[in-house]
Amino acid sequence: MDAGSIAAWASFVSAIIIALTAVVALRQLRHYRNANDIVVYLRLIDQLDSPAMLEARKMLVVAAEKIASDPEYRERLKDPKFMPEEFLTVGPLLRFLEHISVLVTRGRIAEHLILAEYADNFVSMWEIGRPAIVQRRVAFGKHTARAFEHLAMRAKRYIDSGQMAREYDTLERDTRDLPMI
Repeated sequence: MDAGSIAAWASFVSAIIIALTAVVALRQLRHYRNANDIVVYLRLIDQLDSPAMLEARKMLVVAAEKIASDPEYRERLKDPKFMPEEFLTVGPLLRFLEHISVLVTRGRIAEHLILAEYADNFVSMWEIGRPAIVQRRVAFGKHTARAFEHLAMRAKRYIDSGQMAREYDTLERDTRDLPMI
């Protein structure tokens, strides 16, 4: 073997080593991304399932009932200075949902991870809160809760497509004493 052949083989082996190193580096980055998703997801669960957020969801229902039954209240929601007591509780929930929605929309949190657990909750909260959000958009602008609306519509599509049901239907079940609904 001459020096040119040895140099060619050495270059070829070096290229393979560099390619393998790049593949390993990309896998490592993917691993870091998955770890970040898990950390964010666990913080999301802690926040959404906290007593304060559960109370806020109850107050969202109270606000929705007032909006449906009281035209004066509904009209006052268009005023940015009007801050009803229940909105002091509901506001942090809606801001949190908006923040999570932006993170999902921007790809900073895996959408499939969030929707698998919370799609039905997002749709429900959107349906309940929609009348208030519509009124508050008059007060605070057309972008109010816009990211959350987007995520709720994605969640609705996820549910309506049957994907959520298919994913849950693949889970193992303990059939003893449980009705197969």
